[in-house]
Amino acid sequence: MISITTEARPNSQLAATIEVTADRSQQVYNQVLNDLVRNTQLPGFRKGKAPKQLLLKQIGAQRLRYAAMEKLIEDTVKEAVKQQNIPYLGNLKLEGDVAEVLEQFDPQQPFRFSVTFDVTPEVSVSSYQGLTIEYSPVTYDPAMVDEVLQRHQREHATLIPVEDRPAQWGDDVTIKLETKDAKTGEIIDTLSAAELPLTLDEQQPFVLREIPAAVVGMAIAETKTVTVTLPQETEGAAEEPTTAIAEIELLEIKAPELPPLDDAFATEHSEFSTMAELRSHLETTYQERAQKEDKTAKENALIDALIAANEVPVPATLVDREAEHEVKESLYRLQSQGLDLSKVLTRDLYDKMLVEAKPAAARNVKANLLLRAIAKAEGIVPTEEAIAERVKEYMAALGNTSPKQREALRDIASTELTKSQTLAWLLEHNQFQPLAAPTPPEPDAEHATAEAAEPAPAKAKKRSGKKATPPLGIE
Repeated sequence: MISITTEARPNSQLAATIEVTADRSQQVYNQVLNDLVRNTQLPGFRKGKAPKQLLLKQIGAQRLRYAAMEKLIEDTVKEAVKQQNIPYLGNLKLEGDVAEVLEQFDPQQPFRFSVTFDVTPEVSVSSYQGLTIEYSPVTYDPAMVDEVLQRHQREHATLIPVEDRPAQWGDDVTIKLETKDAKTGEIIDTLSAAELPLTLDEQQPFVLREIPAAVVGMAIAETKTVTVTLPQETEGAAEEPTTAIAEIELLEIKAPELPPLDDAFATEHSEFSTMAELRSHLETTYQERAQKEDKTAKENALIDALIAANEVPVPATLVDREAEHEVKESLYRLQSQGLDLSKVLTRDLYDKMLVEAKPAAARNVKANLLLRAIAKAEGIVPTEEAIAERVKEYMAALGNTSPKQREALRDIASTELTKSQTLAWLLEHNQFQPLAAPTPPEPDAEHATAEAAEPAPAKAKKRSGKKATPPLGIE
C-alpha cells in the first residue's frame, strides 16, 4: 500500500517521495469523515447522528479533504519510516505548495507526495585522541582561605561609633543621599534615601559606584556633591552612560572591631572546635573545588577541539529539543527560588529565551553526538551494576515511579554514564597545556610617546569587608 524513495539532504535531513494506493487514500478519508460525524453536533441532531451529506455541506468538502490529506501524510510517513527502518526525528514538512498538493489529492485515486524530515545523523569521528589541547587551568590559591576567614571575621565584627576622624575604607557609615537628574534637577527616588547604611569597601560594588570613594575622607555632618553614573537598568535604551548629581551628607561613622581568628571564633561560627581544623577543612574544600573546575575546563576545551576537528551535521529537531529543555530547566530553577512565573512569563519572553538558548543548544547537540560516536568506536558501555545504582539514586530523589518511568530513568542513566565515561577516556588519551597568553601588539612610536608622558594610575588599596556570608564550612 506504500512505496517510498529517499534522498539525503544537508544537516541530516531526508527527502522522501511516497506513493499511496487508492484503497489506502479512501480508507483514511472515510476514517476522518466518520470521526467528524461522531464528534460533531449539528442543530436539531444528537451528537454523532447528523447525516453525512449535511455535515459535508456544513464543514465544506475542501476542509474535509484537507483533514484527510493531512492525516494520510502523517500516518503514511510513520509507517514508511518504520518499514524502512529510518531513524526519524521530526520536523516533517511537505514539499511544494499546499494548495497545489491538495488539488492533486483525490481519495479515489493513488496519492503521491514529497516531504522532508530530520533523521538521527551518522557521525564519523576521525580525530579524537592524541591531541594537544590548550585550556585555561584552574588552580588552588591558598590566599582564598585567608580571604574567606577575613570576610567572616569582618561580618562578625563589633561596630564602634567614631566621631574624632573622617570616614576611611573599611568603615560602616550611614549617609543621606539625594540623587537628581543632571538635566532636569528632579530627584530620582529609587536612588535616594534619608538614611542609607553603607560599607566602605572597594571590592563590594555599590549601585552608584562613585559614592564610596566620595564618602572616604568626609567628616560627620559634612556634605559633598558629586557626579555619578546611573546604572544600566536606569538608563533603559540609552547607548551612552547617563549621569546624575548626588548630594551626600555623612550622618554616622562606625569602625569595625575584628574578633581574633582563634579557636573560640572557630567554635562559635563553624562546626569545628579549633582554628586549625577549620582552616584544614577550608583548604581541602577549595582544593577539591579547584580540581573539579579544572576538570570541567579541560572537558569544555576538549569538546570545543572535537567540534572544530570533526564535522557534525546538526538536525534542527535536536537543537529545538535541547533549547526547550535548557529553557525549562532555567524556568524550573527560577521557580524553585520563589519566582512566580505566572506574573512574569509571557509567550514572547519564552520564545525569546528559546532563540537565545539555541547557540548553546547546538553546541550541546554536537558534543553529545560526538561523544556517542566515540563511545561506540571505543566500545565504552557502562555496566548494568552502574546503571542500576544510578537508577536507584534517581528513584530515591523522585519517590514512587511506574515501570514505564523506571525504564525511562534507565535510559537516562545509561546515557549519562556513557557520556561521563567517554569524557574520562578522552581526558586520559589527550594532552592538555595552559593557554598561551596573547602577545600584545607593539605600539607605534606616536602612541608609545603619548603613553610614556601619562602618569601611572595609583594602585587601589585592598581591604577586607564583604556582603553577608554563609556560615563557615558551608561556602
